[in-house]
Amino acid sequence: MDDRSCGPLCLLAGAPGAGKTTLLPHLVRAADGLVVMDMDELLEDGGLIGVAIAEPEAAPVWPAYDRLWGRVVSMVRRAGHPVLLMCPIPDADELAPGARWDGPVRWALLDCPDDERVRRLRERGAPQEWIDDAVADAAQGRALIPTVFQAVGGGHDELAARVLSWARH
Repeated sequence: MDDRSCGPLCLLAGAPGAGKTTLLPHLVRAADGLVVMDMDELLEDGGLIGVAIAEPEAAPVWPAYDRLWGRVVSMVRRAGHPVLLMCPIPDADELAPGARWDGPVRWALLDCPDDERVRRLRERGAPQEWIDDAVADAAQGRALIPTVFQAVGGGHDELAARVLSWARH
């Protein structure tokens, strides 16, 4: 894709329990032309066309799911639309320019304190192994992504406004 003709891409990464799903409707409501998507939106009960995606055991399928999202984002961006995509925590090699996403890309982290993350995931009935993985993912995100938005204490509209301001500039 020609970088000059594609819309900008901002990636808001977050470990499970960070608040991506809660924040999504607030972002969409205030997006004003920015295309806002969450990588979980294609899933139905944790799967895509009958294939489990949202479980640690499905890790071998994740690269194909990531490629699918790459195509979806590419189609929107080639029309010149800016995109804000909420996604899982990347590996360090995914942050390099051109490693995973075409054109200019900006990363930010949606985060919360680990005790809050654990509380949220327990309320969802997540097994301890998933909770431990989510805490480890959050630590990885903090180590890799310097731009951080904290999702604690309500104020979802204000948080959405701050994230959208970052995405537009």
